[in-house]
Amino acid sequence: MHLRKSFTALSAALSLTGCFESSGPTSSNTSQNSATALAAWASAANLVLPGDTNLAPTSLRSRWDSVVNLKTYAVQARTDLQRILADWAGRDPVATGWTVVDVDSTSNTDSLGNVIGKMYLVSFSVEGISQGGLVWVPNSTRPLPVVLFGHPDDNGTDDSYVQLLGDLMGTQFNQAIIVAPAYRGETATLTTDYSMVTSDASAQSPWDRDVDDGLAFLGATLSHFSTDASRIAAVGYSRGGGVSLIAALRDPSIHSVFEIAGPTDFFSRSMQNIAMGLVQGKSYDLPGLDYLQTQYLQPFQSGSISADSLRSVLLRRSPARWALSGLLAPTEAVQGTADSTVNPDQSRNLVAADPEVDYLSIAGMTHTSFLEGNSDTDYNQATTISNSLQAFLRTHLSLN
Repeated sequence: MHLRKSFTALSAALSLTGCFESSGPTSSNTSQNSATALAAWASAANLVLPGDTNLAPTSLRSRWDSVVNLKTYAVQARTDLQRILADWAGRDPVATGWTVVDVDSTSNTDSLGNVIGKMYLVSFSVEGISQGGLVWVPNSTRPLPVVLFGHPDDNGTDDSYVQLLGDLMGTQFNQAIIVAPAYRGETATLTTDYSMVTSDASAQSPWDRDVDDGLAFLGATLSHFSTDASRIAAVGYSRGGGVSLIAALRDPSIHSVFEIAGPTDFFSRSMQNIAMGLVQGKSYDLPGLDYLQTQYLQPFQSGSISADSLRSVLLRRSPARWALSGLLAPTEAVQGTADSTVNPDQSRNLVAADPEVDYLSIAGMTHTSFLEGNSDTDYNQATTISNSLQAFLRTHLSLN
């Protein structure tokens, strides 16, 4: 496994990525049972986590308290949960107009030069919004399990991201179909042929409609390729980690989640510090932040949207609060102690919400150091993640 060489090309592009930013494959009975269980929990949910606080300055403190104080405003927060569940239940994310734009069948070879699979660049639409994604399909005579991959940043996806996952998976990469959506408003690219599918940039909806797009693409992939729909896992990195967690909560056919440095809690101290920095005029180069700032934080600050509206926006993007239900799929969370992009309190809050989450904390690892390969330490971090992911997939997808 040549982790160091393969990862280096991605490290610069990811130096500041992460924080901001039929209906899928489920059977109706499974989906309905899951929705019923979440609804039952939501009606009496306690959404408080250790360390919850209000970090707003005096001028905003009272209004901000009605957003982040989930103990005092428990009744309102439960109403938010129920409305979010009703919204999710009313969505029908189906990928229409499935078109294979390009296929790379030459660059994916083994050490003997034998082709081991194909990478498909696909275009499709969800809710009338054109977008794209990549599907890696190994050569196989039998149905294969599926990994739904949530990419980092908000620049879309390309085959280098899929190869990043492939490097971490090692030989397991040749045993599973990888579904890598670019999400609405982004670009999907097959770099080997310089082919791409673009989407309307104004249509972005980080961490919310991202989930719809991923589930729609997953469902279409199941119908277009020979897949084993009983074995589906989600793997996400950075922004994609948060998307993967919410996708599994919404779609119980995703039986497990492995996430690396994903945002999980928009009520946390670290997220509040960013929000208050924005209020004070600071700027941050973080995916999804411009969207949240212009669509919600600024209108809240000016009084044009209510605290209830902003609280709901944050809740639907906070899988750690939903994990308090105990209904999160088996999950492993990986994060470095030196991550200054997505604060480690995101993983800690997820574990506080659901102690069944396996937490791999890697001493000294930043948000991207495992990609950089500048030292033996970087390489060892990548190897640690790779070994953990492969063990996870052996357990949950029965990969060798």
